[in-house]
Amino acid sequence: MKRKIAYCIIVMATLLCAGCASQYREEASSETGSMTEIKEEESVSIQFFSLEDTEVVPEIVKYDYESACERGEIYQLRGMLPGMGEGIWYIVTVDGVEYYYGRYDFSADRTELFGYAIVSGEYSLANGISVGMTKNEVIELYPAMAMLDMENNILNGVVGHMGWNSTAYPCSPAGMDDELQYVDGKEYRWDAQFDYVMIAEVEQPSDTLPVYVALMMKDDIVSTITFYYPTAG
Repeated sequence: MKRKIAYCIIVMATLLCAGCASQYREEASSETGSMTEIKEEESVSIQFFSLEDTEVVPEIVKYDYESACERGEIYQLRGMLPGMGEGIWYIVTVDGVEYYYGRYDFSADRTELFGYAIVSGEYSLANGISVGMTKNEVIELYPAMAMLDMENNILNGVVGHMGWNSTAYPCSPAGMDDELQYVDGKEYRWDAQFDYVMIAEVEQPSDTLPVYVALMMKDDIVSTITFYYPTAG
């Protein structure tokens, strides 16, 4: 009889310990899962470059419209210019650089330069970035580059930025330009030719607008390098 009682006590103790161990594993697993989620949600601040880092070598010449037309190839289209004014965009390519000029309908006597983009590997930034580099090569050098798709959806954990802004680049709502071939009836957007963009903030004086450098990516290769104002309207 005493042996049966002792046996029952041992069995009950074993079951109790097994239950405690099971509960401990569940709690530990739950805690580990929470830690994993936190790690996945960890974020870092956007890459920051000094003005010296982003100097272009060789130096970019910012031609006025007439001078650029004398030297390069011109493509034009009707569209919406910065500030949502209608007018004509002029894309002029000179020596591996695309210049984006615009002429508002209400100011037909003046053509403005809104920006430019480097499309040739003959140029590089002082920090070593150039057209033709792979995404992995860029990230190895500068892991805090923010990545976004062309609809401004964030693709990595880099935060603290104002996103991609296409305001200063050619855009034409569907049907505005009779000679332009709109794809699937959608508006023409200069940035639609790229898969995603990698951006970093560039040092600026405290009393000026922020400036970002953008690496326009196609097939995980830097296709174009440009600078833009993220807060421009």
